[in-house]
Amino acid sequence: MGMEDIRRRVGELATECDTIAAKSQLSEADQVRIESIVAERGNMEKQMASLGELSKFRDWANKSGGMMSLVGTSPAGAATVTTQPLSGGRKSILVTDEGEPLISEDVYKAIAAPEYKRAFRSYLRGGERNLKAAELKVLQEGIDSQGGFLAPEDMQNKIIAKEPAPTNLAPRVSNFNTTRDSWVTPRVVWTTDNIYTQGMRVTWTGELPAAATTARVTEPVYGQYRIPIYTAMMSLPLSVDFVEDSASDVMGWCSTKFSETIGLLKDNMIVNGTGVAQPSGILINANFVTNDVHTTAAAALTWQGILNLLYALPEQYDRSSVVVMNKTNCALALASLVDGDGRPFWSMGNSGLVDQAINRPLLGYPVLFNAFMPNVGAGAYPIIFGDLGGYYLVNRIGLSIQVLRELYAETNQIVLLGRIRFGGQLVEDWRVRGQVCSA
Repeated sequence: MGMEDIRRRVGELATECDTIAAKSQLSEADQVRIESIVAERGNMEKQMASLGELSKFRDWANKSGGMMSLVGTSPAGAATVTTQPLSGGRKSILVTDEGEPLISEDVYKAIAAPEYKRAFRSYLRGGERNLKAAELKVLQEGIDSQGGFLAPEDMQNKIIAKEPAPTNLAPRVSNFNTTRDSWVTPRVVWTTDNIYTQGMRVTWTGELPAAATTARVTEPVYGQYRIPIYTAMMSLPLSVDFVEDSASDVMGWCSTKFSETIGLLKDNMIVNGTGVAQPSGILINANFVTNDVHTTAAAALTWQGILNLLYALPEQYDRSSVVVMNKTNCALALASLVDGDGRPFWSMGNSGLVDQAINRPLLGYPVLFNAFMPNVGAGAYPIIFGDLGGYYLVNRIGLSIQVLRELYAETNQIVLLGRIRFGGQLVEDWRVRGQVCSA
């Protein structure tokens, strides 16, 4: 949400609060809505603070008087409010249409006092930190012992959902930024061996070279890599009533889930990207496939295959190398491999390994569990081993989220629109090896 959107939203909330304040009594729905407005104001304030415009936000809020005046006494000429006996001889000053009490008489007197209005105004402007000691005491007089007059009973500000899979690949690959629709970098063309980086060599000429060009070299030969940038979008329609009436910060929660989804998308693209209107993943790189290491079994892992994989990578890439696999299938299959005496290869005291509950090293190399890695199966690549810095992730535009209010206004909806642009490709394919299930 941009600054202009926030400024407009402050005005909308001010108008809504004027409507609530004009009522002769507050319903339960009004109470919930007030809490929702307080939460939304807090989120807007945090966003403006992150933009360095907190003072501007507070200036807008101070000028929107209606937004700060939710609680007041009944207007002149309003209908008389009925009372109803409560247990213990107490009375209720407000009741629902069904005759159920909303608040007790002492609470009503507290919230009707001018001091409470001033305290509540300070609370809306800046939360509890804006309240002076005297204002806090007045505000608390309108709050019952069960957690607050303005808070819905037994309502938790939490949405229950599953935990996302860990996103541990994107931080380990090489990340770059660009301002164009593609990213280009020069490279040295050298594929002959993994010892030299190019074909430059010395010539033993003796004291007097046979010719001026005897020691001349023609290497290195240069080429270039080009990584295209792609655009990805997602939109989520929400009912305006749903957003208004929710006790939780639905907009904030959805924005968080947008960001979470993008993190998972990047990890998926690093592994499985097709290169067709999206980034290219490691598993489709031609040189990665050419340099694969077989498990020595048609459709299963073997300990010999694991050894062949870990020792196939040149030693200069050892320091940053990791083993990448999924946990629920591939890691289970690997942990199940045993020697002739039934002892697991991947455990304490065998092959010099150290046993840990989670992500225990494999022959000293860190293990990353990633849910996007393939399962063990014929022709599959269930394990990637090496330095993930050989994959280049190029970011053009980070995740942006727009709130579209006008387009779907007639259908009582708003739409959250997320958009991101990035590309990716395995550039230094010599830094990684893949285990393929094949004899």
